[in-house]
Amino acid sequence: MFLRQFEYLIALEKERHFGRAADACHVSQPSLSSALQQLESELDVPIILRHQRYQGFTPEGERVVGWAKRLLADKKSLLEDLAIMRRNLRGKIRIGAMPMSSPVLPLVNHLFSEKYPSVQVDIQFVGSDKLINDLHNFELDAGITYMEDKALDKMNGVTLYEEQLSLMVPKSMLSTRKKTITWKEVAELPLCLLSPYMKERQVMDEAFSIVDCNPSPKLECNSIFQLAFHVMQGTLATIVPSGFSRANDAFPGTREIHLTDPVISKPVGLVWEKVNPPLPMAQAFADLLIASSDDISASLEMSVNQSVSTKSVA
Repeated sequence: MFLRQFEYLIALEKERHFGRAADACHVSQPSLSSALQQLESELDVPIILRHQRYQGFTPEGERVVGWAKRLLADKKSLLEDLAIMRRNLRGKIRIGAMPMSSPVLPLVNHLFSEKYPSVQVDIQFVGSDKLINDLHNFELDAGITYMEDKALDKMNGVTLYEEQLSLMVPKSMLSTRKKTITWKEVAELPLCLLSPYMKERQVMDEAFSIVDCNPSPKLECNSIFQLAFHVMQGTLATIVPSGFSRANDAFPGTREIHLTDPVISKPVGLVWEKVNPPLPMAQAFADLLIASSDDISASLEMSVNQSVSTKSVA
């Protein structure tokens, strides 16, 4: 009975409203409320702050919510483990990814879906802090992010590739003969960049600080694709992972220029929660990517070279 009650409890935490939580669980509101009252009685602690409506959780309730997430994650892992034993892994894998990892995601999705066709891949673009928090709360199975974050020290992790950065510009902005550009030169251009709170933006700001520059972007947002679309309009430039556009027509009217002085190279990898027994879905994903790491690096390197050669011809 606890598992169903825990599902109701987590739905209430997410929806913050009894009626919406009941709808999410496909039960009536009286049924949900009764089940949660029974949970409080069985655990002999007050869990929910009530007046005329939901007002949050008691300190004991917050602790119960944390345990509920872990126990439901264990249930999910048990079902996945049994599926692996039957060579029939199915369900959903939830992958958190920083926006700058966009170039590698189609390949990662293809590799996993090819081996596990019954598993749905759910990719969520999130900042590094939320990614780590969601992994701890078992709201994500795995994450793709920069590997230098000290918060990752207590997690499983493996480096997949080294990310380098390029400037993405409208073709009309700079001479087509220009194949490299310095960070100091970039600071003088009209820029659109990722939001300051994002780890990728912090990497860029560190590079600018090395050359004593502090550019003021004309626009900031949390989507690398939105930035690329703004560049396509012809008045702004942005910073992207090298090979982001992959082919000459991925973002028409734009091209990439390699960033130098300094050349920034950051390890990007896969991280997942370190628990015993291991989370089967995350472990299956990790085992596959570890076995395919050379192919992933080669594919990204090919994309960079293709991007440079095709755009140079243009």
